[in-house]
Amino acid sequence: MKILVHYLLLNLILGLSQALFAQSIPTILITYHSQSGKTQAMAEAVAKGVAEVQGVEYILKPIAEVTEEEILKASAIILGSPVYNANMTPEVQAFVNSWPFENRPLKDKIGAVFVTGGGFSIGEEAVMFSIIRAMMIHGMVIVGGEEVEAAFGASAVTGEGEFADKEVQEIFLKKAEGLGRRVGEFLLKIN
Repeated sequence: MKILVHYLLLNLILGLSQALFAQSIPTILITYHSQSGKTQAMAEAVAKGVAEVQGVEYILKPIAEVTEEEILKASAIILGSPVYNANMTPEVQAFVNSWPFENRPLKDKIGAVFVTGGGFSIGEEAVMFSIIRAMMIHGMVIVGGEEVEAAFGASAVTGEGEFADKEVQEIFLKKAEGLGRRVGEFLLKIN
């Protein structure tokens, strides 16, 4: 009888430890297309915000390097695009079109967006909504930024007025950091 009790206790401990270790740390895929380096700068700021959240990991890479396995394993996807004729770039559209659709494997993942545009009113929000709509078709849950000025995600003006011919300005990078931080914190709340 004593051996049976020890055996059952050992199995209980092993079962509990496997359950604890089986829970993986949530991962956020931060991916983007960047021609000038400005969208990449925003992606790096998003990653900086995610890095402030304990208990969350991230992968940061251009869309051309992302694998389907990374898309499927990610708990959240934060996607960035430059504005291209008031649309996401063809590369970002092709990336979204490559997402697996059958059985909706992206359903209930967190989705968020960031964009860069050459000027004011050049289509930043239109591009955000275009990407958001694509994420929603896949059943993703959308999270916006921390501030009302980043309600749909983070955006940056990079080529007009005082923002022309400069690196991405701090005001926009802070919005990107806030977006990353909020997605990370939200992900922890739902896990």
